[in-house]
Amino acid sequence: MKTPLQALLVIPIKPFASAKGRLSQVLSPAQRAQLARECAERVVKSAGSISVLVVTDASDNNEVPAWAREHGAECLMQVSAGLNGAVNDAMAYARSNSFTHVLIAHSDVPLAHNIAQFLEADTVCIVPDSAHDGTNVLVLPTALPFSFHYGVGSFSAHVAEAMSHGLAPRIALSDEWALDLDEPEDLHHPRIHEEFPWLTMN
Repeated sequence: MKTPLQALLVIPIKPFASAKGRLSQVLSPAQRAQLARECAERVVKSAGSISVLVVTDASDNNEVPAWAREHGAECLMQVSAGLNGAVNDAMAYARSNSFTHVLIAHSDVPLAHNIAQFLEADTVCIVPDSAHDGTNVLVLPTALPFSFHYGVGSFSAHVAEAMSHGLAPRIALSDEWALDLDEPEDLHHPRIHEEFPWLTMN
């Protein structure tokens, strides 16, 4: 499929030093930071020719802006609070820069690849996590006045939001994009050691 040039991949990223706190029982701070960086790099690479916007906060010693530039991405410092605020800031950026579609992806997807497969003109596409609770990828036109519901139960909330606009969303099930690294048990996925051979748990 030919990817529209007006598409923008949005990746909200926490400062690497404070990322993946729920893995602190099994990984050291240095391991968590390295894992966060490597996962985020894979999500950036999944864009292919699509433009990439990283959204992060303005906390002290946040290395994400410099990291984003090193990986060929634009970086936006969020002014609105929380993940939903970060995405809303990114949507405003996309609209003001004439992007017609956004693809919003979490940064902790270790098997991320070819995110363009979910891009379709004038369609909302939702890729749930493995529990069908969270939203790992959300694709939508920037012209749509969409309200974001990231947090517990975001998958069903985003489906309902799309339907409230008269759209039947495309639900794309993907083993690769469904896997995120939120809890220690996620690290036991059979492909994690293959992808991150340096990773050892306490």
